Amino acid sequence: AVKSSGPPATERPPALARLGRRSALHLPPGCGASAFVVNRNSMAPRTETVIYLDVDGVLNVGIGDGDGLAPLLLNERNHRIAQGIVDKSSLKTEERVAAEMVVSVANTRIGLLESGTFADFACRGTEACSDVLLGRLAEILRSAEGRPFVVLASNWRMKRGKVRRLEENISNHLGSNFRFDGTTKLAAESGACDRLQCIGDHLKSFCSNFRQADCVRVLVLDDLFVTPLSGWSCGGMQLRSEADVEAYLLRRAGKPGVDAKLVHCYSEWPVGDGVYAKVGSGLTSERVAAAQAFLREAACTPDCDAASSTTASTAASTGRQWSADFDRWAEPGTPSCNDGIRLMTSAICRLFSCTECADARA
Repeated sequence: AVKSSGPPATERPPALARLGRRSALHLPPGCGASAFVVNRNSMAPRTETVIYLDVDGVLNVGIGDGDGLAPLLLNERNHRIAQGIVDKSSLKTEERVAAEMVVSVANTRIGLLESGTFADFACRGTEACSDVLLGRLAEILRSAEGRPFVVLASNWRMKRGKVRRLEENISNHLGSNFRFDGTTKLAAESGACDRLQCIGDHLKSFCSNFRQADCVRVLVLDDLFVTPLSGWSCGGMQLRSEADVEAYLLRRAGKPGVDAKLVHCYSEWPVGDGVYAKVGSGLTSERVAAAQAFLREAACTPDCDAASSTTASTAASTGRQWSADFDRWAEPGTPSCNDGIRLMTSAICRLFSCTECADARA
């Protein structure tokens, strides 16, 4: 008989690693309230693209397993420890749940367009980002028209050493030198609303500094603290969908000719006994495709006024939300949707996006 490689029942397994606790942040010395940095000259092109990047839950997989706890990091070490536990009787309840959740998520199929499981996204060694997901970010960056402004919105911005390492990793996958163009303001964030408010503050400043640009395209890659869009309030708005978040960003931009897209890197599925896996599930193939489609959409025309820009962007967001709703049928743990229906809704999304200015003026 083959014996398990797990620890004896009398031994306690090593603790599973978690992502940095997000509610207890300390600003490094010398940092002001804002860190808006731009490495560009003063002549803005006709269209500007700004990408707000989160890290945890986007470039790695973070697993929520309890209120008030930092997400568990899906890395090879955590997966190995969780798989090797034979006797869970010595574990505390929260430790047992954590181990079971890591194994469950690692063994779950990623989605409709991928045959692998989330174990494929696991971080290797001491790295806190997945090589696979870093490569997918590089694909998105290459899809942008010209060179996009890339703004670090993650709490990683508080740690300069981690930022430098992240820039090196992105450079390696791009094949060229990469540096962030700026960060959102250096303020403590304890939840999804705090994150959106920091992004909105930065976007308002960005649009104010680039009023010469006829069109500003805003892409947000974020799991929003492993938080579902369940109707929570931010800035007086109830946020129940990606389209609601996009409408919030348009309002904060305070400028005509702005279009916004949220790629919400969040998944949840039932794992039994009323328990749900809530996961910052990274840049899946479907999310990469959605981000690339947004970045490649035809730019709005310069004669759009504020009202028509908002109407057009809302129409585009609505089309994308329809597509996202159908895509949820293919989330892990749920039946796959019919490919024809999904492609049809994607076509509707593209139709709204490519004709947004004409529709707004009609």
